Amino acid sequence: MRAARSLLSRIVLVVLAASACARMSAHAQVDLYSLEAAYIFNFTQFTEWPAAPAAGTVLTVCVNPRTPLGAMLAKLDGRAVAGKTWSVKPMSEGTAVTACDVLIVDDATSNAATKASPTSDLPILVVRTADADASDGHYVVTLFREGDRLRFDIDNTEAVRRHLGLSSKLLRLARNVT
Repeated sequence: MRAARSLLSRIVLVVLAASACARMSAHAQVDLYSLEAAYIFNFTQFTEWPAAPAAGTVLTVCVNPRTPLGAMLAKLDGRAVAGKTWSVKPMSEGTAVTACDVLIVDDATSNAATKASPTSDLPILVVRTADADASDGHYVVTLFREGDRLRFDIDNTEAVRRHLGLSSKLLRLARNVT
């Protein structure tokens, strides 16, 4: 009888531990998108766009709104950044990227973004997310996972080509700068 109770206790412990791990894994995914959104928001704080005579007061962030990252970025609508107001614009196939100040490239938007953005020298901060396929493209910032950490690389040559100024503070935090 005592052996049966001990075995039952162990089984219950294993089930509870597995349940907790499953919940932590699901919670970690949500945290990844929150963390990516925070990184992207901070990238914009350390980026200078060229002054344009008709520059508005809105910083337009183009992203697929049907993704968890898009939903997290939309929560930042109305926040002040770089003297402008953060505004998320839905990005889908066929959307013109010329209206974007920041373009988020994930698997859902990669076709539209890689067709339109890399060939131009428009002042767009192009960010590839950690979930995006590592396809050819010209990204200013590339997010990726390194173990359980979120890291990023910066292509400063691409930033200069796009007439964007990146803060030396941001460049120092990157894993690699090219």
